[in-house]
Amino acid sequence: MKLILTILLFTSSVFASDIKFNQAPFEWLISQAMLLKTKETLHGHDLKQDQLIQEILEVISYDNENDHLILSSNMKLFRLREKLLDYIQSKYRKKPFIEESPLFQKWNQESEKSLYTVELLKNLPISPGHYVFNHVHTNISQDNPGLKLFKMSPAKTLKIYEKYLKKRNTKGVVHFTDHDTDIAYKKASVLANEHIGVQRGIEWGGSTHMCLVGIKENWDLLGKGRTFRGEESIIQSRSSKGFRIINHPNARKTPFKYTSWLDADGVEVWNTILENAGFISAGKLNPSNNMDALKQWADSLKIGKRYTAMSGTDFHFNIPCVRDHIMMYPSNFIPTTDISKSQENLFRGNTSILMSPIAPKLNLRAKFASGKKWSKMGEELIGRGELLVELDGDLSDTRTKLNSSCYNTVRSFYRLLTSWKKRFWEIRFYNLKGDVIAKKILFPSKLKKDKSFTARIKIPITDKEIVRAEIWRINKKSKSVDLIGITNPIYLNRE
Repeated sequence: MKLILTILLFTSSVFASDIKFNQAPFEWLISQAMLLKTKETLHGHDLKQDQLIQEILEVISYDNENDHLILSSNMKLFRLREKLLDYIQSKYRKKPFIEESPLFQKWNQESEKSLYTVELLKNLPISPGHYVFNHVHTNISQDNPGLKLFKMSPAKTLKIYEKYLKKRNTKGVVHFTDHDTDIAYKKASVLANEHIGVQRGIEWGGSTHMCLVGIKENWDLLGKGRTFRGEESIIQSRSSKGFRIINHPNARKTPFKYTSWLDADGVEVWNTILENAGFISAGKLNPSNNMDALKQWADSLKIGKRYTAMSGTDFHFNIPCVRDHIMMYPSNFIPTTDISKSQENLFRGNTSILMSPIAPKLNLRAKFASGKKWSKMGEELIGRGELLVELDGDLSDTRTKLNSSCYNTVRSFYRLLTSWKKRFWEIRFYNLKGDVIAKKILFPSKLKKDKSFTARIKIPITDKEIVRAEIWRINKKSKSVDLIGITNPIYLNRE
C-alpha cells in the first residue's frame, strides 16, 4: 500500500499548492519534524525535554542498521501522526513554502549575457579522486543525551561511510571531530584501510568552534578548548599541528568575522545543520547562515587571505529516512586518489565542495596560453596574458543513488512539494571582486551519468586576481536556487 501511495504521489500532476500534508507518508513526517527540531537546538532548544521528540521515541521502532522505520497500525501511531501534522503545518504557516529566495532574486536580476564565453565539452572520460567527510560526530560526543537511539559508534559510522564509497568504487577520508576528545579516532583508526582513511580530530573551542584535523597525539590542550574563544582559540590551536577550520562562523547572533580568522587554515562555508539538507521544506531557522559564511570567505579573499573553503556534515545523530543524506552531504572532493595526502591537499586548498547526491565532483585548473603546466585549486600562478580555465564536472557518482526504501519515500514526496520539474544548472565563474565573469546553463538530463563535462573560458590577466567556480540549480517554478557545488580558487599574481 505504501509503495502504491508513493507512486501515486510521485506521478501526480498536482502542483505543490494543491498537495495536502495529510497525504504525506509517515516517513516524511518523522524526518521533517526531527529536522525542524534539530534546527531549534541552535537556539538552545533541549531535545531531551521535547515532548514530541519523546513521543516519537516511544511510539516508533527504528532499525538503525538499515535506516528503516518499522510501523504498526495502532492508536498511538495515529495520535502521533496528528501531532506531527499539527507541528509541521504550524511551521509552514509561519513561512510559506513558495517564496522567492534572495538568491533567486539575485539570479533573476542578472544580465543573461556573461563577460566571457563558456565553451562546454560534454561526455568526457572521468578523472578519479576521493571524498573527505568533515565534522563528523559519534556517540562519544556528550551532546543530545536524549537521542541515544539515533547515535552511532565510531566503528559503525565508519562502516556506513565505507559502504557508501564501495558503491561508488572510490576512496575517502573521515574527520572524526567529537567535542574535546579524540577517542573516536582511536577506536576507528584500527578499521582504516586503503579505501577509507581516518584523521585524528576534535571540535574544539568555546563560543568559537573549530575542527582541528590531523592533530598530534597527546596534545596537551586537547580537552581545554572551551576555555578559549575568538582569536585566542586560533592562537592556542596552533600547537595542535593540525589543519584548523573555523566552524559555522555565522551560526550565532554575533558572527565570527573574517577579520579575526588570523592564520586559520580553512573555514566551514557550508554546514548541514544550517542548510536545507535532507529534504527540509519549511520553518528554516536563519537559512542565510551558510550564504553569509560563504560571503565572508569570499570577502576574505579580496583582502589577500587564503583560507581553504570546506564543508562539514556536523553529523551528530541519525534522522530516520534521511540518515545517509545528512551523513554524506555536504562533502569535500579532492581530485587525487592518494588518500594518504588528503591533509596535505587541504592545506593547499586543492578541494571542492559537493552539496548533495546530484552534485558533480568538481575540479578546477588553469594555465596561461603560453604555458604548459596546469595549476590546481589553491595554487598560485604568476604571469600576464590570456588564461585558460577549465572546470571539470564528474557525473559518475550521481547515478548511484541513496537507495533505501525509507529514503526514497521521503524523496518522492519532497520532490512533489518542491515542484521538481523545470530545474536546470548554471555554471558560474567568479573573479577577485566577487563578480560573475562567465556563466553557462546546463541541462543535466542531457548528460551521460557515467561521464564528465568540461566548462572552458579564456580570460585576460593583467594584475592580481583569482578565479573560482560554483554550480547553481535553478527552479523557476518555485523561484528558488540551490547551490550544489563550489571550488576553491586558483590565485594569480598574489605572492
